[in-house]
Amino acid sequence: MGALLKLVAVLTILWGGWMYFKNSSSETELRKVCNEFKVARGEMEEAQTSYDAEVKKRDALTMEISVLQEQKQQLEEDIKTKNKEKGERAAQDLRNRLSEKDAREAKMAEEKAAREAKMEEERAAREAERQERLAQEEAERKAKWEAQRESKDLEYKIERANKTLQLRLECRADRPDGVQDLGRIDGLKRRWSSNVRACMKAANNGNEKQLKSATKALESIADALNRPNGQNAECLSDAAEAIEAAKVILKAKKRLKELNQGR
Repeated sequence: MGALLKLVAVLTILWGGWMYFKNSSSETELRKVCNEFKVARGEMEEAQTSYDAEVKKRDALTMEISVLQEQKQQLEEDIKTKNKEKGERAAQDLRNRLSEKDAREAKMAEEKAAREAKMEEERAAREAERQERLAQEEAERKAKWEAQRESKDLEYKIERANKTLQLRLECRADRPDGVQDLGRIDGLKRRWSSNVRACMKAANNGNEKQLKSATKALESIADALNRPNGQNAECLSDAAEAIEAAKVILKAKKRLKELNQGR
């Protein structure tokens, strides 16, 4: 810019000198003007050279500025690209972390559900076992109570049957009227008492074989005591009652033995 101003000043001087030379008639003044013109011309050339140098510097500076602007633009684009890539990587990393977090949470939820299912299964198994144990204990208590009740009932039946047999120890048969007996009825009555005792003993001892033999003998004695005219017919019913009582005792004794073995 300074070279340009200087060039303008020189041109102004030259123009002024030329106009002065054109209007002047003095040789001395003419030489003076010529010298000034030479000086101005030199200064003009120097100013032109400076100007050209300034122009080159300006052009170089303009080019450098253009290059710098291009570099700046490229740098800005690179920064934008890197920021975009960085943002995308950050977003992808976030998605990956979220995905991993979701996967971990899903796995943890699955493991928790599995643990809870296992705990529930174990709890249900324990509860089922407890219920089964309670049911078994209840069944055992009920069975024990039933056995005790049945035992008492059987003992009561045995007691009553034994009383029946006690009542039937004495035979109710009478001697036949107008017939000489010669002690036959008395002998049968003694055998009656003996066989009733045998029935009682066999039944209470649980000896089925002896009871069968004793009851058969008692039936024979009852038949022998019974008369065609109906006299001593009660012996048949008494014998049947005694035999039935003995069978009740035998059966009850057998059942009591089973109950005692099951305890």
